[in-house]
Amino acid sequence: MAAAALFAALVFTTCQSLSSVFQEPRLSLHSVELADISFTGATVLCKVNVENPNAISIPFPEINWEFYVNTNSFINGKINAGRSIKARGTTVVEVPVGLNYLEVFNTFNSLKGSRQADYKVSLAAKFVLPVLGDKVWNFEHEGTFPVLQLPRLSAPSMKMDKIDFTKAELLFTVNVENPNVFELPAPSIAYDYLVNNNSFIKSSIKAAAPLAAAALTPVAVRLTVNYADLYRTFQSLRNSGEVPGLLSLKSDFALPAFAGETGSLEIPGSLPLLKAPSISFAGLSVQNLSLTKIDFEIVWEIENNNNFAMSVKDFSYTLAVNNTQWAGGNVSGAPQIGANRKTRIPLAFSVSSLSMVRDITEIITRGTDVAYVCSGNLSLGAALPALDDFGSPFNFTGTTRLRK
Repeated sequence: MAAAALFAALVFTTCQSLSSVFQEPRLSLHSVELADISFTGATVLCKVNVENPNAISIPFPEINWEFYVNTNSFINGKINAGRSIKARGTTVVEVPVGLNYLEVFNTFNSLKGSRQADYKVSLAAKFVLPVLGDKVWNFEHEGTFPVLQLPRLSAPSMKMDKIDFTKAELLFTVNVENPNVFELPAPSIAYDYLVNNNSFIKSSIKAAAPLAAAALTPVAVRLTVNYADLYRTFQSLRNSGEVPGLLSLKSDFALPAFAGETGSLEIPGSLPLLKAPSISFAGLSVQNLSLTKIDFEIVWEIENNNNFAMSVKDFSYTLAVNNTQWAGGNVSGAPQIGANRKTRIPLAFSVSSLSMVRDITEIITRGTDVAYVCSGNLSLGAALPALDDFGSPFNFTGTTRLRK
């Protein structure tokens, strides 16, 4: 009906007055912006302003577009909404150009590692107008878009978080650097802990949260090295005091554009191999004998097979002979337990009970065996960072002869 009315008007109108009856639409490039930027791609959103100055509706334009990357044609398309633009109305036509990073890298592999790339978008808006025929408006816009970059692992560190004589707890920290202007999914990190260049612990972790845009995200890897498992796996380490360790990391960032590509990092360090000290009962001897008092000496032997000295923090004990308690207390002034050596700890005590003196004198004179029970608790400390004190109860039983 609009075309018929226009034709009727044109029949009675001269060519000179044609412009007063029907005017060309007015088009302008409203804006071009990057939208929906993510690790999969982005959208270049073009907006064309279309103004219809006529008293009748006109057909919607057909818009052809072509997208160039670094002056090279990449993709193209066409939009035709199939509707009309109302009389004396203004419409903003949106032309979204989808940009997929996987497709970009497949076409322009050289862009990998670049921070950004130049682009140009060309638009051709075509109107099919009654009587006036086809009219085309051409627009171009140039700009840059960010190129997806693979995150990097950096700034590694390792510390002994906690250690005792059964296990070592290691804390490795690595920063995952996201150089992109958009958030990335939480990565998975596979690790392999090698001891003396041999694989010992393998597993993987996943970061607790997505990687923030243009930021460093710390990721912690905690490992527990059980000494019993270590010595079973590598028997040759039993006599070692320290061994080189290495944590090898490989990250999967779940980015389709970088499928199969990983980030890697190695964190070297040393692993102390601790061995629990041992205590043994080294004997009971008579130092002085009289009619009213007997002086004794108890000797313990502590073996420290570590590369560091240890100090006695607590040494409580009781000694019973033939079911009678002879001595008890806490050793004071004990010597330092040297590194890689055995240290004897003697303790002198006296018995002055006349009945016990007579019984003990008879035992010594006859040379008969006596049953003893020596029990207590030993606590050793060392000036080694993160090392817990070594505590061990002991209980020695046996028979011996009391000799002067």
